[in-house]
Amino acid sequence: MIRHKARWAVAACMICAMQPWTVSADIPVTAGDATVYQTDLDRAQESYPGELTDNYEARYSTIRVVKRGNNATSASKDKNVIAVPADRVPTRVDADKMKYTSSTGDVYAEGNVILRKDNQELQAPRVEGNTNTTEYKTSGGSYRYKVDGGRTKDLTGKQLTYRSSDSYMTADSADGWSDPYYITGTDVVYDGEVGHIKKGSMTTKNAKAFVHTSDYRIEGQDIVVYPGDKAVIKHASFFIKNFRLFSLKSYTVSLRHDKEGQFNIFSLLPRPMYNSDDGFGFRGNTAYPVGPKGEIALDYEWYSQEGFKPSLGYRHSVPWGNMSLGYKNEKDTYNDETVWIEKTLEFRADTHAYHVGHTPFTVRGGVNAGYWKEDEVRDVRGMHYQYYGELSHDAIRPWKNATLRFFMGYERDYYKYNDTVRSMPYWGVTFRNKITNRLTTFASYNQRNIDRNNSPYFFDTIETPKEFRYGLSYKVSRIDDFTVSVKVNVETGESEDINYTWHRDLHSFDSFLTYKSKSSGSKWEFKIIARDFS
Repeated sequence: MIRHKARWAVAACMICAMQPWTVSADIPVTAGDATVYQTDLDRAQESYPGELTDNYEARYSTIRVVKRGNNATSASKDKNVIAVPADRVPTRVDADKMKYTSSTGDVYAEGNVILRKDNQELQAPRVEGNTNTTEYKTSGGSYRYKVDGGRTKDLTGKQLTYRSSDSYMTADSADGWSDPYYITGTDVVYDGEVGHIKKGSMTTKNAKAFVHTSDYRIEGQDIVVYPGDKAVIKHASFFIKNFRLFSLKSYTVSLRHDKEGQFNIFSLLPRPMYNSDDGFGFRGNTAYPVGPKGEIALDYEWYSQEGFKPSLGYRHSVPWGNMSLGYKNEKDTYNDETVWIEKTLEFRADTHAYHVGHTPFTVRGGVNAGYWKEDEVRDVRGMHYQYYGELSHDAIRPWKNATLRFFMGYERDYYKYNDTVRSMPYWGVTFRNKITNRLTTFASYNQRNIDRNNSPYFFDTIETPKEFRYGLSYKVSRIDDFTVSVKVNVETGESEDINYTWHRDLHSFDSFLTYKSKSSGSKWEFKIIARDFS
């Protein structure tokens, strides 16, 4: 107890000496302004637990729900709020033994040293530094550096030099979690804006093996990360276990396409897949940054039964959403069979979903135009134009662990193939209830009010204009869950589909075995999908 009291007393003196200025305790502090995005935009309105949706726009879209206002809107208008610059936040040092020279600012701390500033924490057996230069160096053993309590970063190594005023740091080595990857490397440098790692490797949560070799990883002689912009990996090698798949002299990947920072530099890595319709296959994608707001996006899929299906285009972020132009291969189902369509020189402009004033309601919309080609035998091809708009709202919680959501919209399609126009007002509701940690029930209703014309393409034909789905999902074990889903044609009252799906977590892969019982016949479907890749 005596040592504990002395430790905090010395730390308190250190804080007083280190603080360039102080803020009154009764004045709130704000960290600055930032746009706020939600994550609950429902793009998979017809999906159910146990079913893996596979939609191009959902996988690669930059669209987000924009919340009302932002983090600091109300605070910035408050005259009592003082925005504290990052370099003015005080640093706290705790240790078993500590020496401090006020005239020079020199600090020597030994024994369970913990240095804290804002959301950062540095642990080491011994730390030497100076409060004036704000630079500190660890020694005497391994360091541990954490951000946000380890949620954002949790790195260890032998020696680290850290400057608290601007977060500049160098380390002889680093090993651990740096959201969203596990990394290892030597000669680590971060100057507050750009990070460098020599002889580094990176892997993901699901691929990480804490005893054996990771399921997949990327190794590079020099990894340079420009946060929020791009990552450049020199002499990059892509591995599955210890098998080198391929190498590139330089691999540049955009870090912009997800505003929540959940980018994936492993996307180019061929991910094996299998489903009973398309056969065995591989998928990969990457994005190369062009200018401050654009990127060239490449997506490829290859199937033993369908062949090579590439997509290439340019995406550009704008304040209200995103725009794109390119060539795509997309797939959907018709009569429960996979159908593919080629979209050539398709232009898209999609808005974010914006809250209407200070209400929970959101609106979004978009337009697109391109040349469609489907099925060499049927030879259905021609220009397609579309515009749409949708009104929805934040999820309603009628009780704990239950969510309810309504939506309505309008879609209009123009098909030059047969000069038809499809007008389609639609509305629907989705409900999900987590009854226990193992049992979840769900239900949804979708109604598309189609006029006399439907699509000439199987790809976007509406087979069931009024559709009701319901079912349940039960978690059998830590890695297994079982789902039953029923699809009802409301107009006929018949159950068109009853799907029984067994999902198993295979560490870095997911497997889905589904028995589809249909009024027109039954069949089995099996899928294996690599995780960590949307």
